[in-house]
Amino acid sequence: MDGRPRFLIELFDGSDKRFIIPIYQRNYDWKEENCRQLLKDLLALHHENRESHFFGSIVSKLETINGKGVYVIIDGQQRITTISLLLIALRNLHKEGLIRADNPSVVEKIYKEYLVDKFHPEQKKLKSLKKDEEAFAALLYKSPDEYIDSTITRNYQFFYTEIPKSQLALDEVVQAIEKLRVIDITLDPDDDPQLIFESLNSTGLGLKEADKIRNYLLMSLGPSEQERLYNAYWNRIEECTNIGDCSEIDASAFIRDYLTIKTGNIGNINKIHNLFKSYVETSGQTREDLMADMYHFAKLYKNIGTAKFELPNVDKILSQINNLDSAIANPFFLAFFDYAQANNFDDIDQAKVIGVIENYWARRIICDRASNALNKIFATLHREIINVIEREKEKGNEYSYYDVLVSNLLKREGTSTFPSDEELKLYFAERRIFKIPKDLKWFILERMENRDSKETHDVITKLQNKSLTIEHIMPQTLTPEWKTALGPNWQEIHEKYLHTMANLTLTGYNSTYSNAPFLQKRDIENGFKDSNLRLNNELKTFDKWTEEEINKRREILFDVLLKLWPIPTSNYIAEIEVPNLVSLDDDEFEFTHRKLKAYYLNDQRFTTEKWKEMLISIVKGLCEEYESTIRWMCAEGKGGLSNVSNPYVVKIKPGIYLTTNSDTNTKIKNLRTILQECQISPSDLKLDLYPLEEE
Repeated sequence: MDGRPRFLIELFDGSDKRFIIPIYQRNYDWKEENCRQLLKDLLALHHENRESHFFGSIVSKLETINGKGVYVIIDGQQRITTISLLLIALRNLHKEGLIRADNPSVVEKIYKEYLVDKFHPEQKKLKSLKKDEEAFAALLYKSPDEYIDSTITRNYQFFYTEIPKSQLALDEVVQAIEKLRVIDITLDPDDDPQLIFESLNSTGLGLKEADKIRNYLLMSLGPSEQERLYNAYWNRIEECTNIGDCSEIDASAFIRDYLTIKTGNIGNINKIHNLFKSYVETSGQTREDLMADMYHFAKLYKNIGTAKFELPNVDKILSQINNLDSAIANPFFLAFFDYAQANNFDDIDQAKVIGVIENYWARRIICDRASNALNKIFATLHREIINVIEREKEKGNEYSYYDVLVSNLLKREGTSTFPSDEELKLYFAERRIFKIPKDLKWFILERMENRDSKETHDVITKLQNKSLTIEHIMPQTLTPEWKTALGPNWQEIHEKYLHTMANLTLTGYNSTYSNAPFLQKRDIENGFKDSNLRLNNELKTFDKWTEEEINKRREILFDVLLKLWPIPTSNYIAEIEVPNLVSLDDDEFEFTHRKLKAYYLNDQRFTTEKWKEMLISIVKGLCEEYESTIRWMCAEGKGGLSNVSNPYVVKIKPGIYLTTNSDTNTKIKNLRTILQECQISPSDLKLDLYPLEEE
């Protein structure tokens, strides 16, 4: 390749010069702060009379498209596009009399030398991506009332507004632009654009993992094939994964979920690009077959995220679950809905399955079960169910997906348990619902209010816009009147019940209620008696609010909860083999007295039944790649490592010794520390444990 320093504006020289942003690139996404910094640098160039300012690198490759030579921009599209927007703003400002030009020929030069082909002004020098192209062309050729809302237009408007404030002439701004220097790197025909691109972006230039994956899939193809596959699949994948209020498209999370259902492993979101490449290299699929499969799952991803399968029962339950941070369940939902469609499940069959997931999730929220356990459960749950169904089918037995799912969840132990009615009742009485995270709290309140009625209130939206608020019936600050009403044990009652579900309700008149006595809250205008909310029904019948009434309401609400989420039953009674795979990031798991079967690191399985052997093996492996970090930890005495030999350590390498005579939990704690110092996520290490009854 040929790389040399030159002034940026020289890249635009020549009437036949063309730049193309290839479709595998991300859309233009410079923020206002980037544009503000550029303008600040240009003003400094002028006021400080500096000779030049370094503006990064531009990597391009000369290719022939439709018989003409064009420069395909591999890296630097953000800078070239932004300078072009600034030049358009200068031209339009002058045309509208908002900036002076001491030399009118500079205005013509901007247009005919830097923005268009002077012999064919209808042809732009820069061809942007599909979504940016229309907005860019409108700025260049159309009137402001025809501009298109986009990042392109917003950044143009920034320059259009801010440049006149500088009081500089157009000529002076252009002179500053002409002082911007870049490293111009032009690839040879034999250079691999993908390798160059990955090398440049391995140093933290801000590409998302999905951007790298798009480039990996498309960059090695010819221009026409790139455009065909981009339009047929990738662009549609991005559209499907741009769900909700996201201002930027990022398919990275979807691709992680896609890889999870294909491999059974949850990848680190910051390493998805490399994991994806490894998967592609072993899958044997063509680029088109792979992207077609991804698009199929992306459509499911959109249906899940928007709760729009056009199936009434399914959509209702999904919309309820989506009030949680439901992305955690996406690997299971993607795999299940794919299977359900292939096997012609009807609305009721599918709703039963996802209803069990809501049930399991809701009970775990109330019983304060750790949510990080759900990641690992949902990663492999579908595969476990299918394995059982197929195994039983070989024996001549037919079991439904629902029955096997229920048996699987009910058989789980430890941090992945399905809470029983007894556990649920105990926790429901004591769980401080008001203190749990907002999305969980609102989910519980919405379901307890609407139940399974067809006549519902949009509780979540009203809580978001504060037309409804959560009311403590017994207030957070007790007045003397409240203390008297509660009796001599008022302090104990207040501490025990204040934030529990039995003492909470919904109202649109929280400020009216304040710390008023119970009867006043009940009987005033818009009080509990006037409320049309189901959660206030029992409050209309009580004449006081003491521990007795709180417990009565708790029993009533617990009955509502059991009707919403009853313990499911299953016709499948055979033993189900539930994996005891535990991730090292599961802080709540108790490793003491557990027997190791094997461990997985970087998706490789290593068989060992000794915790000590596992610890030594992992540290030896890490020494191959992270020896300097390990030696630093030895010097600091971190993670059970030392640079001094003694009778209680094992020699890993000269000067590297590892303590191994500790208990299991200490070994786990040290291993977490070592992995984190090597910048490896503890979730990348998974431990396969024998079930308790087999130990």
